[in-house]
Amino acid sequence: MKKIALITGATDGIGKALAFKLVKESYTVSIIGRNAEKVNATVAEIKNLYSNSEIFGIKSDLSKLSEVKRACETFLQNYSNLDVLVLNANAIANERIITEDGNEQNFAIGYLSRVLMIERLEKIIENTPNSQIISVIGLDTSRIDFRDISIEKDFTGRKGLTRWQWAINLYTTHHNQHKKTPMNLFMPGLVKTKILKNEPQPMRLFVQIMNVIIGLTPEKASENLFKVMNEINANKIRNALFSYAKQRKPLTLATQAGDTEKLLKLTEDLIQKFI
Repeated sequence: MKKIALITGATDGIGKALAFKLVKESYTVSIIGRNAEKVNATVAEIKNLYSNSEIFGIKSDLSKLSEVKRACETFLQNYSNLDVLVLNANAIANERIITEDGNEQNFAIGYLSRVLMIERLEKIIENTPNSQIISVIGLDTSRIDFRDISIEKDFTGRKGLTRWQWAINLYTTHHNQHKKTPMNLFMPGLVKTKILKNEPQPMRLFVQIMNVIIGLTPEKASENLFKVMNEINANKIRNALFSYAKQRKPLTLATQAGDTEKLLKLTEDLIQKFI
């Protein structure tokens, strides 16, 4: 039986390259993207290259928790197993955007959508032997201000990014302490994608220069991620952080007493009606 993978943010960059890689490796692949035309185009590209491929597209704006729920329902209508869930979707908003659910957009996509998807798909993931969850993140983290979750005060896109990455690190540790399925973090390094194209100057120029010097292609990053997936399965690894294709020390998080409990309570309050 073919292994089944679900990849978010799979119409560009690492996610798209990984979809091609997994289809080539005989996986059945389901991809999620927020633009229907790009979802359909990606599915068509893969089918044209691999005529016997099993590839399924789901259109979903993951900033909206109702659409996260619907995407999971669509997947569950089509599949009864899930070998690997790759939580890759991310879109750095440098303007403060509040979603229809009242959440800051970076936090909604990067953190809330991932946790909700894990909760909605938990049963089939746990019932699939040797299944795993991988969350794609970056290096920088900063503690959430629990008094200002939506960053009304002094918003920057960097705050939005580093706060959800702090949250997903904390959640991953909790998940691995209480859930059956291993969840690990993957940092791809600097990849030649459009994710940082809207960064303010001079950061944008710096990223452009570094991309020329050390930037990885999405295809190389996806190969590294595939190696990580195989290593996790072979060695039963959980609660680890991988950078490029190697395991590294966990990030040092700025935390205060009770932060995990506060985060879990906040998370439950925000996603409960969508579970």
